[in-house]
Amino acid sequence: MKAIQQIRSKYPNAAFLIGNGPNLNSGIFPGWKELLVAAADKGKKFKPDGLTNTEVYDMVELHAKDGKTVKTRVCGKLALKSSMDISVHRRLMEFARDTNSPVLTTNFDAAFETGIGAPIKHINSAGFTHFYPWKTYYGFKQHALPTDGFGIWKIHGDIKYKDSIRLGLTYYMGSVERARKMIHKGDDRLFQGKLQPRWSGYETWLHIWFNMPLIIVGFGFDTDEVFLRWLLIERRRYYNLHKRPMDVWYIGTAPIKPSIKNLMKNIGVQFKLVKDFNTLYR
Repeated sequence: MKAIQQIRSKYPNAAFLIGNGPNLNSGIFPGWKELLVAAADKGKKFKPDGLTNTEVYDMVELHAKDGKTVKTRVCGKLALKSSMDISVHRRLMEFARDTNSPVLTTNFDAAFETGIGAPIKHINSAGFTHFYPWKTYYGFKQHALPTDGFGIWKIHGDIKYKDSIRLGLTYYMGSVERARKMIHKGDDRLFQGKLQPRWSGYETWLHIWFNMPLIIVGFGFDTDEVFLRWLLIERRRYYNLHKRPMDVWYIGTAPIKPSIKNLMKNIGVQFKLVKDFNTLYR
């Protein structure tokens, strides 16, 4: 936890982006490809070699007798059991709560909110949709803005709302288009040439993404993460307009994949390398 604490102490306010790393380190859920292959129709053997995670899901869904059942099976395999060790999740969320830091997570499962006992809340329930619950978070305080303090935001969807989970490339592209409208279109768009305290996405987790330092933990950021890689580039573009430093940190173990390192270096993301993930989480 020392690496996380050191970076967080550099800022009066900051947010975390946390991926599947804590799940893998705790051994409570499998990796994404393993999970998706396991969600295929019974008896269907599928080789994920050379495919991205999103492509694996698309192939599983295409070959399913009923494509709608694949998400149901994914949610079932991500169901949290009382026997699972979520102490890593609890420690991470306790630190985030103690430092009043919002948490963005790509995980669909309930380990983070369960670990700390956080109930579900909404910035604004008007226009709520099960497909894009982007104004919904888990926390202890009712916030007027997502940047107000600690809350757990499920940016790729939540198994509580099965239709919200983003798995295939089609779903990722839907997220891109939804975010793009808020960022680039209309009179209330984010990119208007000046800082926007009230824009079309200010009640969603995107407001955290574009307005707070980000600390990335336990997230590969590989090439299949097209949505979030695009959002990182858009953050750099937005900060260039206002002549601000990127203020994004990526915590990982050496060696960093060239595809990730190249992207991060070119948009001004700083690296913090640790010996191993046990050092990071435990």
